[in-house]
Amino acid sequence: MNLYISGSNRKQNSYNFLKKIKEEEDILVSLDELNIKNCIGCNACQKNENNNCILNDDMNHLYELIDKCNKIIIMSPIYMNFITGILKNVIDRFNPYCASEKLKNKKIMLLTVGQMNESEQQDVVDTINLYFKGISEFLYFEFEYLYNFTSGDILEVDDINQMYNSEQLNNIIGNIKNKINNAK
Repeated sequence: MNLYISGSNRKQNSYNFLKKIKEEEDILVSLDELNIKNCIGCNACQKNENNNCILNDDMNHLYELIDKCNKIIIMSPIYMNFITGILKNVIDRFNPYCASEKLKNKKIMLLTVGQMNESEQQDVVDTINLYFKGISEFLYFEFEYLYNFTSGDILEVDDINQMYNSEQLNNIIGNIKNKINNAK
């Protein structure tokens, strides 16, 4: 079973695309539906016996789902040249995994969608890729950047289905599913 996480603040591109690529037995979570508090940096999760976060919110449910899955596929729009704030908040709440090593041998895969064309967005994609590779080193998960969708102008085209023709989109979906299924 895989866990798919839509890191968007609304149920559109990221959520709808993940619905298309997930298998029936997989779980899809939309962060816009969850109440996840900000990490307060207390490090209690590093000090208590079970490495549990002391905050009581919907992140506890997300921790349970993460613990059950081997692959976590995340999709985020690019806001202000980075992942969304709601997704960054979730990543900050991964602090309990530093001491517990529960992410060890798990694969986290990332998809993004942004408004600039491919060449304009490359530096942004590189920065996001380096960020996830960096945190993967101390949280012990494997990371792969799967794909970055570009619209060229998100103000005019706010739908992945309109960004690409159906043949292009089907090829992209097929390639992404293959990468997910073949990842160990």
